[in-house]
Amino acid sequence: MGELQLGLVSIGVLVVAGVFVYNKWQERRYQRDAEAAFASRHADVLMRSNGGPGQAADSPGSARVEPALESFDGAQEGAPSSGQILSESLDFIIPIETPEEVSGAALLDAAGAALDRCPRSVHLEGFDEALSSWELLNPDRRYSKMRAGLQLVDRRGPADAEELATFGSAVEAAAGSLGALATMPDPAPALARARELDRFCGEVDIRIAVHVVTDAQPFPGAEVDIIARAAGFELDESEGKFRCRDDAGQVICVLANFEPIPFTVDSLETLSTHAVTLEMDVPRTPRGAFAHFRHAAQGFAQRLNGRIVDDNRQTVSPGAFEAIGVQLQAVHQSMEAHGIAPGGALALRLFS
Repeated sequence: MGELQLGLVSIGVLVVAGVFVYNKWQERRYQRDAEAAFASRHADVLMRSNGGPGQAADSPGSARVEPALESFDGAQEGAPSSGQILSESLDFIIPIETPEEVSGAALLDAAGAALDRCPRSVHLEGFDEALSSWELLNPDRRYSKMRAGLQLVDRRGPADAEELATFGSAVEAAAGSLGALATMPDPAPALARARELDRFCGEVDIRIAVHVVTDAQPFPGAEVDIIARAAGFELDESEGKFRCRDDAGQVICVLANFEPIPFTVDSLETLSTHAVTLEMDVPRTPRGAFAHFRHAAQGFAQRLNGRIVDDNRQTVSPGAFEAIGVQLQAVHQSMEAHGIAPGGALALRLFS
């Protein structure tokens, strides 16, 4: 073999070796980037805290419920349309009494502007003498006994003394303008109750998340769309996610694109993705939701020809699902022991 041929062979070997090393470097870099993306976006494996006491969280089950003044025309999801909302355990309640009956509309007009400025959800109720029960204030009815309540705890944490004082002043002023008497109770017990309730909520405020990933070609958005809709998911374009609801209309779980592009009618026609994420907001979903969540994850993995992994990209085995199910039973039992039904009206208010 001549010197020229030997030189060409040597160069060829170096080129092949260089390509091999470059490909390995690219492969490792992609793996590091993917793992970093999973690690940075998600704190824990499978079961995640939603932030704990005093910290806001992005709830997959529903968008954040902003503070609002609620009356007969504006009951929150999961609550009776016109029945009692206020709870001694969750709300700071101020009774309002009048020597003569006052229309619900009058109190709403007097209190509306001031209470709308309260940083937390507020409800007004009137006492139905015929039924001997409280109801959301009906503008078209007249009452001699009413009450206003400010929600003490939500995912931002417990209410503080200043919030209660501001709320109390607004209610007293509104009642006084109608010739009614609002008697603000001592806020100390309510503040202590709020702190304790917030501590408990932090213990059970958990999300479960798994990812369906591909080791080969990315998932076409159009295929994800077809499979999601066949599984009973509906696209929420405002959030860029699919939501699955139970027969009562309550969100059970959410399907999102792991990559930055949100799911919309237009984007699903053109995008492709290496992973989709399925999430369940534990306290906001009723018992039995986890079985549906697990079935949905397995169905997506099978039809997309992907793998179910956790936040660390470790395969989630049937045994791991079983272990999570056991932990959820304990969470549900703890909630029920505190008078909070998983996915019930009180839970939807607390974990908002």
